Amino acid sequence: MPLLALVRSALWAAVSLSPSPRRAGVARMCTATSGRIGELAAAVAATPTGARLRKEESERAAGGGPPHTDASLRLFGQSESAVRVTLFRDTAAWCPYCQKVWLLLEEKRVPYRIEKINMRSYGDKPAEYLRKVPNGLLPAMEIDGQFMTDSIPIMLTIDAEFAEYGPRMVPPPGSAERERAEALLRLERELFRDWCSLTFQPGTGLFGASKKGFEATLHKVDAALGEKPGPWFLGGDAPSLVDLQYVSHVERMVASVAYWKGMRLRDPAIYPNLCKWLDAFEARPAYLATKSDMYTHVRDIPPQYGPGFSIGEADNFAKAISGKDGSCVSLPRAHLQRSSPSSEKHICLWELPFRALDPDFQFSLDPAPPLLVERGEEAARHEAAYKLLGNFDAVVRFAARATGAPGVKRFQAPLADPYAQSDDAMIDPVGAALRHVATALLRGTDVAGDAAVAELGATGSAARDLISCLEYLRERIGVPRDMSGPAAIALRAHLNWAIRLVK
Repeated sequence: MPLLALVRSALWAAVSLSPSPRRAGVARMCTATSGRIGELAAAVAATPTGARLRKEESERAAGGGPPHTDASLRLFGQSESAVRVTLFRDTAAWCPYCQKVWLLLEEKRVPYRIEKINMRSYGDKPAEYLRKVPNGLLPAMEIDGQFMTDSIPIMLTIDAEFAEYGPRMVPPPGSAERERAEALLRLERELFRDWCSLTFQPGTGLFGASKKGFEATLHKVDAALGEKPGPWFLGGDAPSLVDLQYVSHVERMVASVAYWKGMRLRDPAIYPNLCKWLDAFEARPAYLATKSDMYTHVRDIPPQYGPGFSIGEADNFAKAISGKDGSCVSLPRAHLQRSSPSSEKHICLWELPFRALDPDFQFSLDPAPPLLVERGEEAARHEAAYKLLGNFDAVVRFAARATGAPGVKRFQAPLADPYAQSDDAMIDPVGAALRHVATALLRGTDVAGDAAVAELGATGSAARDLISCLEYLRERIGVPRDMSGPAAIALRAHLNWAIRLVK
């Protein structure tokens, strides 16, 4: 369930609930936070990161600025009258098939509008959309009043209709490069099947056959990437349709086989060309705007594909990826981006001090892209504070759903409950806790510490419920829907800091 982009549903889904006698005193204990929140919001807006984010929001409103999941119009310097395409994609930016169409439009710089629609796993689809697309499939495209579904036909149509825009995504029919592209697309389907056979079945297959099959196909892919100059499957200076077809699922493979099967795909000693290819994508702003982090993927994959099956060898990777319990796990230094003096290092990504961007701590299962590393740790914290404070009241009510009434209608995704009701008794305690989190993100835990210790440590009988609310929020921070990967880790880590103060 969305945190910031979709958390507005917390406003219309919530109803007034009288505080229980057990917690009535707690609700009175917490002081109003609105004035302090306004001060914090003004302070974060005045930081360099806040100024950048406000500028980008202004540019997005006019159809410009860098690629971003919140964009509803992309003009690339043209007038709005040039827009012929509307892309219907999933609201949370988690659909791999939507991602590749989104990337193609950005890479070709084709003007387009965006309409966001829930995937079935996360909520109801609007009746208006179902009238246009009765089966509800995503992505869908409207071009010159005509509707299309299925990502590959959509991408082929865009490339043909807008041949004069951006790089050509598909080689001409009858050419040797076209034959290569078609062979590579068949190989991508083979890789996808092998990934499914490994990830969504118990163990690794009879005598490890599923794992061996997946690794063998991945080596074919790596070899194909090495056959052309540069990082791309078809060569050239920019990705083609083939690259886009691969990347949306390879991104999910990197996360899922680490989490459930204990495999590290971003290993340049084993898959050198694949690593160069992923690095090349992460140097492109369009791809970064669409990319999720590993935790988001291991939560969004099961509702779409079915449950992943864990093996014991994956435990350390799984703990490192989903460090929501504050668990620090020891991993061999081979699994860190740089070597360290000791043979092992502790991975505590969701804990303070925040080290997700530290080059000596880079977690090479999913290293932070250089474009985000360059902004630094302070920028990540300030981005998280900016996002939290920018929709503070709705986020508070969203978190307070943890102890409220669940929605009558439920959906396949375990974390999705769009019709849940907030617990009004927890609004003030949650608001106070998140105010301290925002202060710590903006100014540091040393500044926030004494006041936070005094207030959160005196929560009394509501402590368990407040922890539940903060954990509820922490587990639903999604990338890229809510914020960048480093900002999401910063917010999760600071929520854990607050949880420990309550305990």
